[in-house]
Amino acid sequence: MARSMHDGITKLAEEGDEEGVRRMLDEGVPVDTIDNGRFNVTPLQVAAQASRLEIVKVLLAAGANVNHFDHDDFSPVTAAARAGKWSVVRVLAEHGGDFRKYDSHGKSGHDYLRRCRGKRNRAAIEAALEAREIPDLEQP
Repeated sequence: MARSMHDGITKLAEEGDEEGVRRMLDEGVPVDTIDNGRFNVTPLQVAAQASRLEIVKVLLAAGANVNHFDHDDFSPVTAAARAGKWSVVRVLAEHGGDFRKYDSHGKSGHDYLRRCRGKRNRAAIEAALEAREIPDLEQP
């Protein structure tokens, strides 16, 4: 079976191959490519969940959709927060990540944020959300 030129950007993002991700983006691979339609995940979501902070930054700079939701209604925010990747969650919050939408487990970004034990990380994430002036942060 022939492979398209964008097959693999998600794998490169998960592995933390910044050079490979940049190369594929430079070659014209869409930043929100879905390599496996069954799961509907983007490179950003995979990189966020794997705590590939530099890849997350590259993808966001290239225009990745910070609020794409997969087949289980996970977004980069909820995927990273569920995995406890708080430095990634902070960057996603600073780039407009939606903390209000619920995933298939009935949890929102706010629910996962309550698990954050690091006071500095939690305060930074909350400050990023407050700076966006989102009314009533606890409501879906």
